[in-house]
Amino acid sequence: MEIFVGVVVFILIFAFIKGIILSNHKFLCSECNKEFFPKWFQVMYESHHFEYFRIKCPHCGKKKYHRCID
Repeated sequence: MEIFVGVVVFILIFAFIKGIILSNHKFLCSECNKEFFPKWFQVMYESHHFEYFRIKCPHCGKKKYHRCID
């Protein structure tokens, strides 16, 4: 049981650090071509493919794969 709790805590800490780091990167919307910085909780668990993350653009509201340009 302690190992399970340790693994869950590790995953949560890793996801939190990932969200904090990626929120400091600039993204380019694939629909409206505007640049934006996502919130840390938007990129915590979202799916991604290399530099493309499936997050919601704050300008147009589309949730698609947007490119990390920074």
